Amino acid sequence: MRTLSFLLIAGATVHAQAIVPKLVGSIEQRSPPPTLFKRQQFQEPCEEVAASWVAQKANATSDQIYVPAQVAYDCLQSVPVDKDGDVKQIEELKQFLQFQSTLSYLKDRPENQTKPVDIIGELDAISSRVQQGAYTSDYEVQLAIKVLLDSAVDFHLRWSSDILEPFVFQRYGVLLTSLSQDGLSPPSIYLATDLAAMESFNFTPSPIKSINGKNATEYLYNISMQANYHDADARYNRLFLNKPRVSSGSVEPGPFAQGGLFDGPTTSFVFANGTNKTVENLAFVGPNFDFTNVTDGESFFSTFCQGGPPDDTEEATPTPTPTSRNQTSSTATPTPEATPTGYPTPIFFQSSLAVQGYYLNDTGYDDTAVLAIPNFGPKTKATNETGAMETQRLLRAFFADCIKQKKTKLIIDLRGNGGGTIDVGFEVFKQLFPTVQPYGASRYRAHDAFHIFSAAIADFASNTTVEGIDPDAYAYGSENNFYFGNIMNVDGQPFKSFQDYYGPYTFHNDTFISPRRYNFSNHAGGYTSSASFNLTGYAPEPTPPQPFDASNMLIIQDGLCGSTCAIFSELMREQAHVPTIFVGGRPMNSPAQGVGGSKGAQVLPIDALVENAELVAQYTLAVDGAAMSKLLNESAFGVLANPEQLKKRSAHYTAETIAGAMNALDNLKQNDSTQTPLEFIYEAADCRLFDTFESFFSPVPLWKRAVDARWGSGKCVEGSMGHSTAISVMKGEGFNKQQVNATEPFTGAAEGLRMSGLMAGGVAVVVAALML
Repeated sequence: MRTLSFLLIAGATVHAQAIVPKLVGSIEQRSPPPTLFKRQQFQEPCEEVAASWVAQKANATSDQIYVPAQVAYDCLQSVPVDKDGDVKQIEELKQFLQFQSTLSYLKDRPENQTKPVDIIGELDAISSRVQQGAYTSDYEVQLAIKVLLDSAVDFHLRWSSDILEPFVFQRYGVLLTSLSQDGLSPPSIYLATDLAAMESFNFTPSPIKSINGKNATEYLYNISMQANYHDADARYNRLFLNKPRVSSGSVEPGPFAQGGLFDGPTTSFVFANGTNKTVENLAFVGPNFDFTNVTDGESFFSTFCQGGPPDDTEEATPTPTPTSRNQTSSTATPTPEATPTGYPTPIFFQSSLAVQGYYLNDTGYDDTAVLAIPNFGPKTKATNETGAMETQRLLRAFFADCIKQKKTKLIIDLRGNGGGTIDVGFEVFKQLFPTVQPYGASRYRAHDAFHIFSAAIADFASNTTVEGIDPDAYAYGSENNFYFGNIMNVDGQPFKSFQDYYGPYTFHNDTFISPRRYNFSNHAGGYTSSASFNLTGYAPEPTPPQPFDASNMLIIQDGLCGSTCAIFSELMREQAHVPTIFVGGRPMNSPAQGVGGSKGAQVLPIDALVENAELVAQYTLAVDGAAMSKLLNESAFGVLANPEQLKKRSAHYTAETIAGAMNALDNLKQNDSTQTPLEFIYEAADCRLFDTFESFFSPVPLWKRAVDARWGSGKCVEGSMGHSTAISVMKGEGFNKQQVNATEPFTGAAEGLRMSGLMAGGVAVVVAALML
């Protein structure tokens, strides 16, 4: 089969998880605001930044250097437009964005989401405006690109430019939380520092009434539009301190506290008790950025926007200086003795705290176990065991002990979970339901570059002469889960041919390949980590007993679930019929959606595509010769091997060479003939609760209220049950004793509260202007 040769000769041009910025500074208790450089008169704002940087650098005891947000913003606005470079960058970015699976759906998405967007068309419009001189600074250009991609509200789709890296805008010491008095009435907004004082000094916190002269809730609605989640309640939750993420040592503030757009020089708060507070908005200057030679916008550009650091420069992430006993820093892999912060003593915990197990011990709850999974990306420092292997081993022991201890109910707490390793999600499902074959069908968008890539892999794997010519090329193809021979169709059977697999097939005015499923019995390319990890229930791994009945399981979510978490949640919902309680969200008596992050099934980094393009070029030269290699290099896929401008203008102090990615795989619902990506299907939780003051300090009160709401006499937020898409409604089963009294099932109208009606704030104006 020489599919690749045919495509190239005919001129055929016709690898789940969010990267979220870490917290700069401490968490609940902060040191006093930094002493900034005394203001003087400067000709250029970048000159003022440089002078402040030099002065603080000479006296600083740490790398935490700050400048006023207004000065940093003015400096960025003085950076001249790189017209030719920006146009080239956009063209290169468009080539990679062909791998974004949802392009056609984003143009025509449901009314309950944000407004439609034509990603490629808008990029062309930005390019045209660059050429016409419509932008006054390169910061405006790069921010317009970022805002455009963020408007897809899919955190798998991202690009970060070098000019957005030196400054991190933040409201120093301001972290928010949203709490209800009883877990059922609408919550109010509080400063998290006030909650810490409440615990330590018998202080009574007062709700925030207004922010910058506007109603606090509406102001935050507006800011939440910067969070790339497709669901409005998820976006709102993203603004607040997330205790489940804190439990695993990862504090990632939302765009209100840090990392959002410039929002003026100060932030003013008025509290319900009549007091007020104003803080100066700051810009954190990362430790990798030396302003010694920066005097104006041009020198800023030449210093920071002309390529990355030398190859031997280590990646550096800002690490805050400890300021109090309650501070928690963000670490990728906590030390072995670390235990979940703010949580009770666990029965077990995985090394990086990604998975934790608990037992409820109070009378009436002592039959309940809790599995907290703040992320599906377990890591370990062990040399003989991967994070997935460790998680598999610990879960088996935990569930076996649950059976031994006669625990009959299980709460799965997924709050804060933004994804992780795909196969860990499937592994947890298989341990809970060992005899169920997970569906998990997904599909790629069909386009020229993917056609050539898929055909090349198929050729390397299926041509019997390739192994003799270049064993590495053969291994690359035959052990690749992009190879159609390694995976299964929707019926769990092999694809008949490459044409059967690739199609293409037309849906929603675009072309796609056939839906595909992982083959977890194929340990040589059937799934993403097949070379190093065998899932439970697939030989040689044993099939354990099912630890809990599905009717005795309950999931807790906060809308931040996405990627691998979305895959796992869909398996639990559709195949196991396990109900969900949503926690938090907007202060509304309405249903909410448990999975508000990307429902895509695979994030594909630009780096991975570049590497694969390089490998395909290398193996094509070895197997097919120079002439075929030349055709490949000139093809839609070949050009991906050397994106010069993207490499030059990417953010450089990250784990990636090019800081960007796309959602490559749509996650599909079983038996859906329309093949609509789950990203665009509303799936309501079965019940809603709000956080309380008690659950701010410990998750146990929330877990108990969840038990009561599901199996006892507890209540859900009024109006939150009975949505037609809730799994308990779809299966004709009541979620709890109270649901039988619901006479008017909710129709989803609350989700129609469009953010556009609240977009009068300054940030919204900036976003709108950048998108024009």
